[in-house]
Amino acid sequence: MASGSGGRRLGILGGTFDPIHLGHLRAAEEVRDMLGLEELWLVPAARPPHKGRGGAPFQDRLRMAALAIEGCRGMVVKDLEARRPGPSYTVDTLEEVARREPGAELHFLVGSDGFLQMDRWRSHRRLVELAALVVMARGEAALERCREALPRLFPGHRRAAPGRWEAPGLHPILFLPVTRLDVSSTLVRSLARRGRSVRFLVPEKVRLYMEEKGLYSRETVETAERQRGSMGPKELALALARAVDDNKGEGCVILEVAGTSSFADYFVIAHGRSTRHVQGMTDGVRAEMKKRGVYPRSVEGEGEGKWVLMDYGDVIVHLFYGPVREFYDLEGLWHEAPRIDPATGEVMGEGEG
Repeated sequence: MASGSGGRRLGILGGTFDPIHLGHLRAAEEVRDMLGLEELWLVPAARPPHKGRGGAPFQDRLRMAALAIEGCRGMVVKDLEARRPGPSYTVDTLEEVARREPGAELHFLVGSDGFLQMDRWRSHRRLVELAALVVMARGEAALERCREALPRLFPGHRRAAPGRWEAPGLHPILFLPVTRLDVSSTLVRSLARRGRSVRFLVPEKVRLYMEEKGLYSRETVETAERQRGSMGPKELALALARAVDDNKGEGCVILEVAGTSSFADYFVIAHGRSTRHVQGMTDGVRAEMKKRGVYPRSVEGEGEGKWVLMDYGDVIVHLFYGPVREFYDLEGLWHEAPRIDPATGEVMGEGEG
């Protein structure tokens, strides 16, 4: 499966892009140029499993990505992950691209931080069955950390040439240095929240869109806090877990993801015996929290009821139909997150997944 089959050379860069900034774009352009990619797809994550929800809504992040590359030949924004229910897993996206582009030579781009945490991704070793893995690193120290982690993450790959590791029957892993730009989505959001300028950190069309929509502004944050009410994040998580239990949710767990998630402090996870049961739970939880003056920012998936996400800002509620919960296995993905007893609020210990 090694690269070089002669098909169309296609790159895929996923991410929350919340918001997309010049660091994303410059790294993508350098990789596109170095590898001679005919096209590079930017694929915003609709429901990133490792970050929960929050920040800007998916449609705004998608629009900002499109604005960022207007007029840039060789780059395209795709909404692939918006069309699938449930969390946005990279392996599912690559499988879909492989079906859409038979014979294409696929390259999946990932930053060094993402690569170092890849063992938390669903079926991460399958990625090199589908595409060449291109690790973008800013600086020699980042490259060295990635090289040290490679035997743990992909034990079959061996060094074949400088910056290139190969394994029989699999696509190669490439380590490419890219220009270091000290800009991050976290920095952009923080500046916007404080009313500071983000000019020259994001494309100008993105900056204007952020201002027009009021994204990441102090007013937006304060509105979210009012929606949460006077409860702190943990108190809110416990209240939501009780509401789930009152509506006959099964197997309810609370995961404390603060510090590892950029957007949420807690996940509340439960399941129902049928899709109708999940829909009923969703309505019941929303009604109970409304009595307390607490409203979700958004609710997704309730039409089908196989998987429902209720975004309460610092707390994300995931409600599943039983078999779907087993398939997505959020507890396994977050096996290192401490579990909170919904009844007492005490830490139960590290989840075993």
